[in-house]
Amino acid sequence: MKNSLFTAALFAAGSVLASTNDFLTWEQCIEQTKAQSPELVAARAAVRELEYGVASASSGFLPQIDASASASSGQSENANNWFKDENSGASLTLTQDLFAGGGNVAKRRQALARLQIGNEQYRQTLSDVELRVRLAYVDVLYAQDLIDVTRKIEQRRRDNVRLIQLRFDGGRENAGSLARTKAQLSQASFEVRQAERALVYALRNLASALGQMEPASGVAGSLEAREPTALADLEELMQQTPDYQIAVTQVEASKQGMLVKRSARFPQVSFQASAGLAAPGDHEVYDGNWAMKLGASMPLFTGNRLSSDVAAAKEAIVQTEMGLLNTANTLMASLQQRWNGYADAVEDAVTQKEVYEAEKLREEISTAKYTQGLLSFEDWDIIENNLINQGKIQLARRRTAETEEARWKNALGRSMWQTKAEGN
Repeated sequence: MKNSLFTAALFAAGSVLASTNDFLTWEQCIEQTKAQSPELVAARAAVRELEYGVASASSGFLPQIDASASASSGQSENANNWFKDENSGASLTLTQDLFAGGGNVAKRRQALARLQIGNEQYRQTLSDVELRVRLAYVDVLYAQDLIDVTRKIEQRRRDNVRLIQLRFDGGRENAGSLARTKAQLSQASFEVRQAERALVYALRNLASALGQMEPASGVAGSLEAREPTALADLEELMQQTPDYQIAVTQVEASKQGMLVKRSARFPQVSFQASAGLAAPGDHEVYDGNWAMKLGASMPLFTGNRLSSDVAAAKEAIVQTEMGLLNTANTLMASLQQRWNGYADAVEDAVTQKEVYEAEKLREEISTAKYTQGLLSFEDWDIIENNLINQGKIQLARRRTAETEEARWKNALGRSMWQTKAEGN
């Protein structure tokens, strides 16, 4: 009977907890995080800032219109006579760039590249925030299951004390064996209290990840990581990551930055039109004026400034290109390592389940032999402890498999928010 209870603690400990209405599902955690996370709010604001930057960089293609107005009043003396001076006027000026050496085009493309970088950074932020919430969520699941497991262990230790006490009273066991089982019961009781305190922290940590002050009563779910799919094309996965896309776009942004610098070498052609009104004296007569101007300018000598700026911009391109190559190489290695960790953790969890089943069978046989006097206390105690330890180890391996799955998803820059936005 106690074996069946112990097995249920390992594989169905969360079922009773999950029935509580106040407990959060994983989907509810994601929704609360999206609405409350300060990091996500700040990340969305950063993308909007870059969108305004694109609009600002596009202004060079549109006419710039300025309006001005003035009014003045005063007196002046001439030959001991004072004269009142009053003037007012208004003007409207329109300026349009006709040719800027390609600078306006390059500025807009550079701004678009920066926006693309911002979008990739936002995608990575989504994945990072989800990872933090997922790890906190998994820790709560683990803490909830651990409390149930440690309570079953405590009950098992208590039953063992009764068994050894009966054998001791009957003269078939020594005082040392009885003292050891009592000490093991004290240790199990401590582990129950320790697990309860760990759950309190795990709930606080989850609340922090969700962006709220008050912790939830608990979470619903189970520790069951999915088996990883085979790596068919690691390079293709690498090229889809935010880090790689950022590195690619940084090369493009640096190239457009060089074109902006180089545009200053070319003639700058602009058109300007203006119109105005002036009202001197008593404002009874208004003087109007208008003008149109087509102008061009070109630098002839800048003390080597323009050449140096262009040369520096070219070196910046080289840096980003080498950065792209380094990012690709680093990502290939790190993704392989992360996938290996994920695959190893899932396989280890499956193996540990088999080990636990074997230890459970050994314990059933050893307990029967011990009660019949066919096995020493020392041998029975070793098998009993192995079963208990394997139960806790398996629970820990299941948590590790869950966390490694979450870290693999984060390494790819993926998140539930992105999946929903893409309609997948």
